[in-house]
Amino acid sequence: MRLSMRQLVLVSFAAFPLVTTAVSSSIFVSPEKDLAFALNIPDDSSSTDLFFSIAFPVHTAWAAVGLGADTMKGNPLVLMAYPSASGKNVTISPRRCSGHSEPVYDSGINIEALPETGLFNDTTFVFNGRCSNCRSWSRDGKIDISSTGQAMAYATGPSGDTRSDDPRESVKVHWTFGSFTMDLVHATGAAGVPEIPASANVTSVGSVQQSAETGYVDKKAILHAVVMILAFVGVWPFGILVLRVGGSVRWHAINQTVAFGLVLIGAIIGFVISTSYTRSSKFNTAHQIIGIFVFIFVIAQLVLGFLHHRIYKKTQQTTKLAPIHIWLGRGAILLGIVNGFTGFPLALSPNYDFALLGVVAAVLPAFLLILVLKRVFKRFMQKVKQPDAEVNGYNMEPWHDNQQPRVQPLASHPVGGDPGTPTRSDVPPQNTRQFL
Repeated sequence: MRLSMRQLVLVSFAAFPLVTTAVSSSIFVSPEKDLAFALNIPDDSSSTDLFFSIAFPVHTAWAAVGLGADTMKGNPLVLMAYPSASGKNVTISPRRCSGHSEPVYDSGINIEALPETGLFNDTTFVFNGRCSNCRSWSRDGKIDISSTGQAMAYATGPSGDTRSDDPRESVKVHWTFGSFTMDLVHATGAAGVPEIPASANVTSVGSVQQSAETGYVDKKAILHAVVMILAFVGVWPFGILVLRVGGSVRWHAINQTVAFGLVLIGAIIGFVISTSYTRSSKFNTAHQIIGIFVFIFVIAQLVLGFLHHRIYKKTQQTTKLAPIHIWLGRGAILLGIVNGFTGFPLALSPNYDFALLGVVAAVLPAFLLILVLKRVFKRFMQKVKQPDAEVNGYNMEPWHDNQQPRVQPLASHPVGGDPGTPTRSDVPPQNTRQFL
């Protein structure tokens, strides 16, 4: 639950107890009341400094303001703030954008933390700072201090607790975002930390809201998780039942093809997602490495299954490819499920591992139980259909015996005598009387 604006501004006022004279500034307050940003521009022509203050409630994972552009594609300079590792201070991270992806830390931006930065009243984080080179940056990025409507952007993270002292820390995608314009002429005056007024009705001063959106989620990440779990926990194991229980090679092949299609879609989505975050852009995490191996196994397993079936149709004999196909499939399913448990922590959502564990614990044992029951039932039916001869030693239906006639060994004869002629034990000798 987000804090009210009254709590935010009262704590922000307490953050500047040493300020007796308010400096010139422009202030922006987000519609959701989860971010307040104040900016001061010194009127000294020899200075390139900017003084600013960012305040956000403790339940907001992070807060950021983009200087110089109203979209991420406009090359803004992002001032991102989030709780320190101790949870008692604030980490500031100047970052650069390149399209709709997580901003990357820029070590060339110099920001100094000023007094009264930290956590106040256990409700609000405040960062007071001075930036010595935030008026212009690479790729022609800049702010126009003579503008009365400088384009700006803002964003806040979802509810959570991002604690880190690392300015390169990767964060979750924004929950709210939007744009505004700021009057930089109004913000120009004597140098100093800008003050956020202590008023329950505080509003933006020298700033005008342009756009605002709330409730943004990364649908690609959700789709990636759903598709992969469906493939490895649902469709792929079900294909085993289709073959082992249903005995249908045709539908087994269709099932495996559908499962491969899901994995292919999930892999493509995963690749796109990986390029959107700094924590995954280098493709060196456990989830990505295991995922690459699983994808290779899946392709190999599908090819081996196709080749095995093609050869079997011609020869009506099993091939050496069959056991490789089977065990490669089992290994791919197992690794795919295990990799799911590494994916949610990579997405900074480790609690979803418990949900995945519940799905796996419910579905896979059910599949295994069906296979076991099938095997037990098959053995039971084999015993029921056993010939009675195997039960009581007497075959009441000898005409059903498909055994070949037995040939007795040659009888021994004296040396020099006529060699014996082998006789069939189940054929009576010639010229003998048969009794019916």
